[in-house]
This record gives sequence, C-alpha cells and structure tokens, in this order.
Amino acid sequence: MYILGIGGYTLDAAASLVKDGELIAAVEEERFTRKKHEGGMPYKAIDYCLKEANITLKDIDHIGFSYKPWLRISKRIPYRILKIPKAPFYSLGYIVDEINSTGLYLSELKQLKQNEKTKIHFIEHHLAHAASVFLTSPFEESAILTLDYMGEWTSTLMGKGTGSQIEKIKEIKFPHSLGILYAAVTKYLGFQHGNDEYKVMGLASYGKPAYIDIFKDMVKLLPDGGYRMNPDYFTYWASAGSREGFMSRKFIDACGPIRIKDQEIEERHMDIAASLQKILEDTTLHIADYLYKKTGEKNLCIAGGVGLNCSMNYRLLKDSPFESVFVQPSAHDAGTSLGAAYYIYNTILKKNRNFVMRHAYWGPEYSNEEIKAELDLDKLKYTHHQDIAKKCAELINDGKIIGWFQGRAEWGPRALGNRSILANATRDDMQDIVNKYVKHREDFRPFAPAVLKESSGDFFDFDQESPFMLFICDVKPEKRKLIPAVTHTDGTARVQTVDSQYNKLFYNVIKNFGDISGIPIVLNTSFNVAGEPVVTTPKEAIRCFFSTGIDCLIMGNYLIEKDDSIT
Repeated sequence: MYILGIGGYTLDAAASLVKDGELIAAVEEERFTRKKHEGGMPYKAIDYCLKEANITLKDIDHIGFSYKPWLRISKRIPYRILKIPKAPFYSLGYIVDEINSTGLYLSELKQLKQNEKTKIHFIEHHLAHAASVFLTSPFEESAILTLDYMGEWTSTLMGKGTGSQIEKIKEIKFPHSLGILYAAVTKYLGFQHGNDEYKVMGLASYGKPAYIDIFKDMVKLLPDGGYRMNPDYFTYWASAGSREGFMSRKFIDACGPIRIKDQEIEERHMDIAASLQKILEDTTLHIADYLYKKTGEKNLCIAGGVGLNCSMNYRLLKDSPFESVFVQPSAHDAGTSLGAAYYIYNTILKKNRNFVMRHAYWGPEYSNEEIKAELDLDKLKYTHHQDIAKKCAELINDGKIIGWFQGRAEWGPRALGNRSILANATRDDMQDIVNKYVKHREDFRPFAPAVLKESSGDFFDFDQESPFMLFICDVKPEKRKLIPAVTHTDGTARVQTVDSQYNKLFYNVIKNFGDISGIPIVLNTSFNVAGEPVVTTPKEAIRCFFSTGIDCLIMGNYLIEKDDSIT
C-alpha cells in the first residue's frame, strides 16, 4: 500500500511517501526549485518520491493533504467580511485571493488522482503536525503539543497520543498565537518573518530579558493551561493572519523604534529578543505543566514551526515535568506531509505502527559514478580516496573548511552530515571565518557541534540523544575553551549526536578527527549560503564551493581542492 502525503499549502511545500507503514522518501520542494520556503503544489518533490519507489501516481492508494480547505475558508472569510468597513479594498482582495487559490489547489490535487481507486483525504493541519511527530516517535503513549503561526484557524493544539490514535485536549485559535508573536518581533527587529525566526533565537543569547514585563502584558497565561494575546500591541487582528502588518503604536511606544534591515543591532534589540524568547519558554512551560497534569504521561512530542526553536525544546526537556521530549527533524509545515501520510495509515486505516524516525536521510542521493560524471563535465581536477572519512578529518585538523556531500539529503532544515559544511571546532577563529567568508551572514550567528553519540556527555550537559540538532544545551564549563567555534556566547550549543548505526561515514569523520585532535567534535553547518536552500545536487554543491570560501569539496570518494585558501 502506497500513501502519498502532501504538505505546505502556502509555504514549505513537501511530499512524503509511505509504503506499508515504512517511510520511503520525504523532501521539500525548495530543494528542487531553489526558492526557500517554496509553497504551492510540490510537483518536483512528488516526482522524486515516486522515482525513489519506482512507481507512478497510478500506484498510489491514498493521497493525504495537510489542510482542510473548507475549514480554512469557513473561518477566515467571515472574519475578513467583518473587517470590510475598516479595510474594504484589502479585505475584499483577500477574500477573492483566498477563494481563487483554494480552488486552484483543489483542482491540482484532483489531477494527482490517476487511478479511480485512489482516495484523497484532507487532514486538519494541526492533526497532521501531531501525527508527524507522535506516529513517528518511539513512544507508545505521549502528550502532544503543536505550535505554529496558524493552521486553518488553530495556532496551538494540546493532545494525547495512544497507540495509533490522537486525542485533542485543547486548542488555541487565531488571533492568539505564539507563532505570530515570534514572527511579529522578528519583523520588528528588522529580519524577515517566516524565515529569520531562528536568527532572533540566536540573538536572544546576547541579551537579557529587560522587557519581560511588557511581554507578560502581551501574553497572558490562563488558569486552564492556555494563553491569550493582548490585542492592544498588535495590528494583525484586523487582517485574519496576514503577514503584512503586525505591531501597533502601543508596541512601538513600549519597545522603541522598529529596526530597519541592516541597521546596527543595539543592546535594546538583543534584550527584546531575549524577552521574547523568555515569554515563549515560560508560556510553553505553563502549557506543559497543564498537559502533564491532564495526561499523566511522561513523554512529550512537539511539532509545528515553533518546534524548531531549540532553546524552547531544551527548556521543556530540562524544566517541565516530562522525562523525554521528541521532535522530528521537519517540525515545520513541510513535516505535515509526513503527518498526513501516517495519519491515514495508522489512524484512519487503523494499521499498527511500525516506523520510528531514527534518522533524517530521506532525500535524493547521487552515486560516485554520477558525481564523477559531473566533475568531468565541468573539467575539474579531483583525486579519489578510498578512506574519504580519514582524509576529511585530516583536512579539518589542518584548518580547512570542507563542503561535505554524501548519501541521501536530509529531511528538514538542518544539515546533519550529508549536505554539510564542516570545520575545526577547536579553533577560536573558525566561527568568524565561516560566517564571513563562507556563509556570508551575521556575525552573532552560532554554529553547531556534531559529536559522537557516546562522547556527548563528556562535553555537554545533556542526557538524551539529539540526532536532529533540535536541542540547545549547556556546554560543560571546563570544556568551553576546547570547542570555542561551537560554543555560543552564553555557554550553550545546538548539539547533534551522531550514531554510527545511521550515518557511519559521518561518524567516522568525527571519530578520525577525535583520534587526531583529542576532541571528537566538528563544526557542522548547512551546505548553502545565506538566502538559499541547502544544496541537493552535485552541480549545486560545486557552484556553492566556488562561490564561497570553502577550501575543499568532498563528494562521494572524490576530493576537489582550491589553489587559494583563505585559512
């Protein structure tokens, strides 16, 4: 039985393919179109999934879509109609666009049905988020928390998973949304909302929560485990979730002038980011306490775009009553394609669960032969190395920055050792070098350590696996000077634990580097430059290599070196 899951109605479009409960492929559309957060129907991602399984659309038994369009329209359009007197042209335009785009998408979805036996299912957005994490988790029972900008109308879902079933406990709906709050402050701070929230999370580490009293006035915690937004601070209330406007005059009077893009970042901006991060963590801890009392479960599953907030995830693991926290690597809207597929298989069809998301390598792969053909086509000089992991470790130890292209591409926004840029974590200048000459991004942005799973406890105050780089934890004080390139200003790090069972080659790179240097940790960041998706193909890897300060490119068993190195 083949089930095709489709997610990303407006952004982060993706497709996932499940066969008899086992995941075959999962990939985001942006990896093919090269447009970050690409929305719409993910035709290229669907084509890849079908190709990976060597099937066609005629072989698909079920198609799942992670939205209920009529539920979205039934909530958003009446709300917009009420706003016509205040903003007639904008509101009427929104209504027309909403109806037209929904009709177009439904038409495109029906065209995917090329066998009369194929059934199309519409899964509520936050249920798809919940399914994406619980039904792929190692837990038989778990509390579930999903948080994002907004689904059809829901922004937060609290639930419980048991076996193959998901029970809703409480929902918080627009205009109350932690996702919108984070987007609003991201825009206020001069970054791109819907894209740069992770930058604000990083910036928060440089500040102190000096504005927390203001943010507590923005977000009120309720005795029933919920929260409410104070409408006096925001303008999005009038726009049914439109991202065109966010902050009211009260917000600006309380926090100061809006930062313009590329304007110097001041201490005030850092403090506002820190205050935002604190209110997010305090609010989700409040929710977690309620969920724990309501469900009695020891495990917590987190999904939704807010689930990519690594600091929040660690705070929930560390300070909530839950013993274990699981977040799957594509927690944002792309992951709802996975959730739609598994909701059909496990919940609707009542099939037993037989899959756990142990790794994130579900995207396209290229053989040595395909890589060599691309290198020859571009007339590049290269050398072949049988033990490429050892060679890579030696180059990293020599201070080289490596473009590392191996195996199947990662599912989700994090590079986890197959489409990565690798560097020496022990050099105190390496963070600045990679930020300036390779990634071309803000200097406050931290890099992540990839560490052997069995060595994690030696360096980090963290007692569970983190294969998807979705938890920030404390670096042990006595170890911080040993790995300065991956230790953030507040003494934390966004850790990836690497298990030899799931990525032997990357594991061997780190192990070899540890044998040479005494530190089984490398700096790991995504193989791309600012503003672009992570590379997918050898051609894209080559282009990124030659357009940045990367010293060496390793694809498969082939090494390409530059004559001029900046390190």
